[in-house]
Amino acid sequence: LQAQGKVNDVYDTCSAILTELGESIPESYTLCKSSEMLAETLKMYEELGDKWLKGEKTDDKTLQTTLQFYNVIVLASYFCKSYSMVAYFTCKAMQLSLQRGLCDHTPLALIQFTTVLNKDENAMLCYRIAKDAMSLRERFDVAAQIPELYFNFYGRIAWRFEPFQAGIEHLRRGFEAGLSSGHADMGLYCLLHTIKFVLFSSPSLKSTLKEIDYYLHLLKTYKSVVTRNYLLIFRETVSLLIDSGEAT
Repeated sequence: LQAQGKVNDVYDTCSAILTELGESIPESYTLCKSSEMLAETLKMYEELGDKWLKGEKTDDKTLQTTLQFYNVIVLASYFCKSYSMVAYFTCKAMQLSLQRGLCDHTPLALIQFTTVLNKDENAMLCYRIAKDAMSLRERFDVAAQIPELYFNFYGRIAWRFEPFQAGIEHLRRGFEAGLSSGHADMGLYCLLHTIKFVLFSSPSLKSTLKEIDYYLHLLKTYKSVVTRNYLLIFRETVSLLIDSGEAT
């Protein structure tokens, strides 16, 4: 559904399931409340610190399921809800894991929290927290979440501190992992960030245009309205830079 651009359907489905799991889903959330919730969640994380990160994996199946759906609804909310609602969901997921323990979906919940918390003035703090989340990959079964993890970490946090080329390489891996594991939607989001970084760093606009055209052709198989629209925008931009769009 997400790959088809049906984010409202994704949101409604996750909302219904989370409600069945006993979670509270507000109709709206104010910016003031979301700022307070972000600060409260960050304080909880800093107080627990390394002790929490080094804790044992919980066997709480309900927590795992709840975090899984929170992680999905966060992404859907980016496209169909306000920033405040995105902040609410990321904080709820983080607070649940901080209170009840670590599970396979904690690394992604932690990284998604940093993407919402991330601002110019605290970028280094968010990068440090996100690196802590990525370090958990060695202890938990996150193979199926590689596209989401790479999309959020390399596409939205690490670009400030790590070379573009490193981000491009990992995002391409995320793209490939998404297609090969049946998570084409997240793989395609990795692809969008790949092209964005290539635009910033590639010495050849023509090779970038050729790469975009390749991915547009690939979308005949992997249908995604959102990805296609963004790629067409990228293509138009590159075309204008090359020759004002006259021949490309």
